[in-house]
Amino acid sequence: MKKHLSLIFLFAPLAASAQLSAVNPGAVKPTQWLTGLPEQVFVFFDKTTATLSARDTGGIASTFTWQLLNPADTSFIGQKTEPGVTTSSLTVTTDGGYRVHVKNALRDTAFSCWVFFDNFKIDTITAFSECNGLRLEMETTPKMRHGYTIYNFEAFLSPQHTGDSTFSGWQAIRWDAGEDIHEGVEDAGDSWKQRNNSYYTIIAAPPPLKASDYSVAVTDIFGKSATYTTPYTVPAIAAYAKITAEAWTGSQWEATTENPLQGEALYRIRFSAGKSKNADKYHWKGFGDANKNAGQSVMWRDSVTVASDWVTPRSPYKNDWVDGYVPGNYTVRLTVRNTASGCADSTETALSIAPSKFGSDAIPNAFTPNGDGYNDVFRFVKGNEPESMEYIRVYIFSRSGALAYRYEGRADEWQGWDGKRMGAGNDVADGVYYYVITGEGWDGVQYNSSEYKGSLHIFR
Repeated sequence: MKKHLSLIFLFAPLAASAQLSAVNPGAVKPTQWLTGLPEQVFVFFDKTTATLSARDTGGIASTFTWQLLNPADTSFIGQKTEPGVTTSSLTVTTDGGYRVHVKNALRDTAFSCWVFFDNFKIDTITAFSECNGLRLEMETTPKMRHGYTIYNFEAFLSPQHTGDSTFSGWQAIRWDAGEDIHEGVEDAGDSWKQRNNSYYTIIAAPPPLKASDYSVAVTDIFGKSATYTTPYTVPAIAAYAKITAEAWTGSQWEATTENPLQGEALYRIRFSAGKSKNADKYHWKGFGDANKNAGQSVMWRDSVTVASDWVTPRSPYKNDWVDGYVPGNYTVRLTVRNTASGCADSTETALSIAPSKFGSDAIPNAFTPNGDGYNDVFRFVKGNEPESMEYIRVYIFSRSGALAYRYEGRADEWQGWDGKRMGAGNDVADGVYYYVITGEGWDGVQYNSSEYKGSLHIFR
């Protein structure tokens, strides 16, 4: 049994009137005119025919005259006349404006409505893959998104009509992916999923990095919903480069996320492409800025085929190579490639290695080599150690001028003086000694000032 949805318009408040309704519409919307009486918009989902019904609510036999508006010349095209009945129906096969006159001995009343057939559907999704993004387009019936323009009957027939209203666009569109296409990529974003009033979406920040099917859900202006999911998997062809860094603390490697990476010479660091996506080739380059007038120069290159392989670069120094970075500014570039698609992606990270620094506050004036585990060694004050120093010379003399201790070598290898003669003999006597410390930074700066000379007290 069919259900009837009736919408009643009361035009004669003191007498029995009539009503106009539609059989089983998918949606009903009223027009909203500034003047005049509202008319109903009857929308039928997924149909090509519809039925309008009118009746005299007082049960008086009437003549029902049905007409269709011709917007081209504002005329009405007669559809059907049915006399001597209390109820009349009209089968509708065309979108447009309809009017019915209900005439009997008491009144001659006209009722207006609009009929739209909403047969919108999604036929397919077409994918256009490029290295810099994926474009998804939905093919629909009708082919293009369109709105419906309706006119108030009375305003339309007026010589100065302005009373038009437009239902346009789609209410909502949401795209989605069956897989996490940006898994593990920070700040990938999903703004591509919400694309109101657009038949396509572009995934480009970054592009998809994992194969997936895709779906779209659309709600049109009348509230009809349609969905579609690709029956196939769209391959991911783009590559995504991500640099992971670990710095050497002196005893172990520890992850670092500083930007730029900062440290002191020799700054030992290693890099991995382990968080890169959808790639099978990994190319590294290290650039230095020693010759700034000529721009950055390539210091080192490396290539690996496994993303998790660590690259530990060496840097040139004094016609040789050292295991780390000397003071300066550097750039490390990673380029990854998907050999199947030919797509590549690059990213860079900066390194800033501090220039050498040696202050007098780094030198203590006393120590107690008594074996209690506290202040047993003469060495640089913790927290004030010379920065980025390559080479130091430490000389300690007794009050008579005899050499008690000497060290010449790498600054980062000096273990300090334990109070034994020349660092290996018997304990020297308690008392006052004199030190002279000179050195050279990894940047070539010489530290030979008198501020690195002074007295040292030994207490046991």
